[in-house]
Amino acid sequence: MLTPKHLRLENWACAALLAASALLFVAPFPWRGGVPVEMDGLLGLAPWSEARTPGTGAGSAGEIGVTAQRHYPWHAHLRRAVQSRELPLWNPHEGFGAPFFAVWRTRVLSPFSLPFYLFFLPLTTAFSLSILLKLMVAGWMAYYAARRLALAPPFALLVGIAYQSGAPLLGLSAEPIADAMPWFPLVLFWTQCLLVGSPGAWPRLGGVLALIALGGSPETLTAVLLFLLVLPVAYRLRTRHIRSVTGVYAGLAGATVLCLALVAVQWLPYVEYRSESLPTMASSFGTLPAADLSAFLLAPLRTHADTPARAVQFLHPGMVAALLSSLWFAVRPHAGKRRRRLLETLLAASGLFLLIPLCIGRLLESGHGLPLPRSEHFLVPWALAWAFLAAAAAEEWIHLDAAGCKAALRRFFMALGVLLAVFVLAGGLSLRMRGMTAGPAVWAALLCALAVAALVVATAVRPSPKLLGYGLCLAVLLSGLWALGPVRHFTPAASVFPGTTFIAALREAESRVAGSGALKAWPLAAHGIPQVHNPAGITLRRYRQFMDAAEGNPAIMRRGAAGALLLTRQDIQGAYAALRPTLNIQEVFPSGAILLRDLAAKPRARMIYAGRRVDRFNPDLLKMDGLPQIEGGQLPDKDGGPAAEAVIIPPERSNRVAVRTGQTRPGVLVLADAWYPGWRATVDGEPAVMVPVDGLFRGVEVGEGAHEVVFEFRPLSVRAGFWISLGGVVILLVLTRPARKRD
Repeated sequence: MLTPKHLRLENWACAALLAASALLFVAPFPWRGGVPVEMDGLLGLAPWSEARTPGTGAGSAGEIGVTAQRHYPWHAHLRRAVQSRELPLWNPHEGFGAPFFAVWRTRVLSPFSLPFYLFFLPLTTAFSLSILLKLMVAGWMAYYAARRLALAPPFALLVGIAYQSGAPLLGLSAEPIADAMPWFPLVLFWTQCLLVGSPGAWPRLGGVLALIALGGSPETLTAVLLFLLVLPVAYRLRTRHIRSVTGVYAGLAGATVLCLALVAVQWLPYVEYRSESLPTMASSFGTLPAADLSAFLLAPLRTHADTPARAVQFLHPGMVAALLSSLWFAVRPHAGKRRRRLLETLLAASGLFLLIPLCIGRLLESGHGLPLPRSEHFLVPWALAWAFLAAAAAEEWIHLDAAGCKAALRRFFMALGVLLAVFVLAGGLSLRMRGMTAGPAVWAALLCALAVAALVVATAVRPSPKLLGYGLCLAVLLSGLWALGPVRHFTPAASVFPGTTFIAALREAESRVAGSGALKAWPLAAHGIPQVHNPAGITLRRYRQFMDAAEGNPAIMRRGAAGALLLTRQDIQGAYAALRPTLNIQEVFPSGAILLRDLAAKPRARMIYAGRRVDRFNPDLLKMDGLPQIEGGQLPDKDGGPAAEAVIIPPERSNRVAVRTGQTRPGVLVLADAWYPGWRATVDGEPAVMVPVDGLFRGVEVGEGAHEVVFEFRPLSVRAGFWISLGGVVILLVLTRPARKRD
């Protein structure tokens, strides 16, 4: 019998082992500089191709993936905002400027974004440290939940390693879902407390849901909330006791309301952003076909020639966890009633969620563009449910007496044989008939089954919780490393957005970059280079209307202060042929791209004295030689006088731009940055009305004389959300404060 002191030491040792396994997953970081994700494909794009060496990979614009195209540039902007000591509310480098904090997926408030606020760390180190923290916290939270659910340390460690080595965390470690998933084990624990009648659990559940929400994946949050709606009914049906469900749902409702209050500072700006943008951010990553159910046991990344759908990857709980389901069948009659109810409720709810992508997967992936759960999000609870079942089965096995062990051993081998026949023989045959490589996955499953059976038989002869628990942990670790090997990469720091002569030339241009269609996939914003395209996919409605008009007539882009053009010879001879007289060649790159300066591009800040007043922007009326469209304000239809000078006052910041005008007659100062709710303008310190110009840009009426106009981004949604969230924090602290001890 372990003493409390020895139990504490074993808990700390298991926590250290979980940290060590997380380090193994991200190796060779921190011994080598770089990031534990695939980013070599970036070197296949022209701006970074000169940094490619014979040993590095190369990809095309379609192969660089969302990490290089979206997530890493976002983290780079967050780092720049921290270094300039300003709030990361606005990103001025993509698409004439775009909201940053409001996007939610940028994860400004995620606990795992903390390394990016440590400005003394190199960006690649902060990025890798963030991933390491996710894996560590995921393992620790799963271990904590398992211990609170009465699993011994060796078996709780099994849950922790199985969870942190799953596809949602290790396979997608740089994405928002990996910021949300580490907290999910606590959701299950506090929900279980509600199910067994602990009324004080709901505030803590609300706090954990808020941590999931801050992870930047509204789809994951929605899926978790839907799962919580199913659990009470499944639990009561399993216990054949339907009473008191109302109290559980009242607790869940309170937790949800508290969660929304705690993260109001994030979701209120997000709602505003969604109202101003097009539904283009929710990408589909494939359905879950019934033919891929063999992925439950056979590692899908080892059977598919291409990367399988995410839902298929999420279906694989790990070979050890899948195989130990046969042990649960053997020991179930000996397990306690409470443990059986909890585990089988969790499995039943997870199985119900599995049916959703199987039955309506095409509908979930229909491309509606809304932040609703996709196929993979309904499999969020799957791996953890099987990890708990595996650990509980192993622990129950250790506690059997000789007679029970003999009977259970027969049932175990019978169930294991059925499992292998269904998934290895039938599943492997199905994969081969579809032209996939099933051999390595089949042999790995058989080897894993042999190891599990050997541990079970060895502990039948000589029961040892540590031998069985830690032996299974080692098997989980090794099988997880192998199963997810195809998506585990390490990119050296020299290959992560390297500085090249191409990038240096764009910096020296000191202007917005426009031009070739290839730019749509080039995340130049990672270097702080402004570009008219938006590779991250944040598409405001006004921006899309302006860009659609500019694609038909590239001269319109001059109104957006796009003075640097990256073109190919085909572009110059084609769509940009009419602009050739005013284009000045700056540099020709080995890739064939040509950097030109458009001498006719308008300045970013300028005065206009004539315009067309419109109630609503009409892209069809947008012409280079036409009058600017002004949604409000009064300007004459004609004006032939010279325009006063307008100069942006340095230093320029993301959330604040100051412009000084020379002596001018009454007119409108235009700043060729994106119009968006939350931008405020003052003229000589006095509030001024800001109106959209040409549908996209900001305009402010100024009177006669010289002026200083300041544009500041101070969205009401952020301020209102902050105060609501602050109130939520106070409520959480009050509701979770420790009870005062009686004298």
